[in-house]
Amino acid sequence: MKKIIFLSAMLLTSFYAKAQKGKLVEDKLFKVNLLAPGISYELGIADKTTLNLEAFLGLALNGGSDRSTNFGLYPGLEADVRQYVNFNRRLNKGKNISGNSGNYVAFLNQLQLGKPIIGNLEYASDYFYNGALVYGIQRTYKKGFYWGLAFGPGIFVDDFYKDAGILIDVRLGWVVSGRKK
Repeated sequence: MKKIIFLSAMLLTSFYAKAQKGKLVEDKLFKVNLLAPGISYELGIADKTTLNLEAFLGLALNGGSDRSTNFGLYPGLEADVRQYVNFNRRLNKGKNISGNSGNYVAFLNQLQLGKPIIGNLEYASDYFYNGALVYGIQRTYKKGFYWGLAFGPGIFVDDFYKDAGILIDVRLGWVVSGRKK
């Protein structure tokens, strides 16, 4: 796990060192997310590349007709480096790229704790890590409303379990600062 964090930090540093002045991406977008309540910050680090950092709360429910219902709110962190792939095509068609509206590829990292900050549903594992190579779509509208969808193959790791599968990440919220009008 320490090697993954170290390699991610080195990769992000190299992207930041190659930052250019004529960026197509918007810098310093602060977003509020509703589906997985949280906040995110998207920082432009190159012409079509951003670093997206997010803190969120995950919700889990466990119950049934023959047992009591338990719940938990779990803190989580997400970081991904996004390379936008269709800005030029969108601009040529007269479409909006404001708020980083575009399609991207990214390496997405998610870490969520297994102990709830609110609630009584505790997982056997202390953490959950997801890492995936994803294709994503993000659209931001005039009033700041945005939605995003990312999906792709990934690995899923906790204290006891390692597996591979498809990661699907859905976002819905508002860009509250940093967006060009």
